[in-house]
Amino acid sequence: MSALMWWLIPIGATVLALGFVLLRSRPARPTTAEDSMQSLRRMQQAMERPLPSAPPPDDPADRPGSP
Repeated sequence: MSALMWWLIPIGATVLALGFVLLRSRPARPTTAEDSMQSLRRMQQAMERPLPSAPPPDDPADRPGSP
């Protein structure tokens, strides 16, 4: 029974530490509707931007392990 008590201390500390980290790592919620709308506007503007052009494809002969 005493071995169980010694294991409960580090397990309990680990659970508390994980809970603390999970709570602290959450993104902050917008405080006002204006902040939320501004974030939505920024996302929409980013989605409207064209994608960068793709780089030219690699030559298969340049890859390691090719004959």
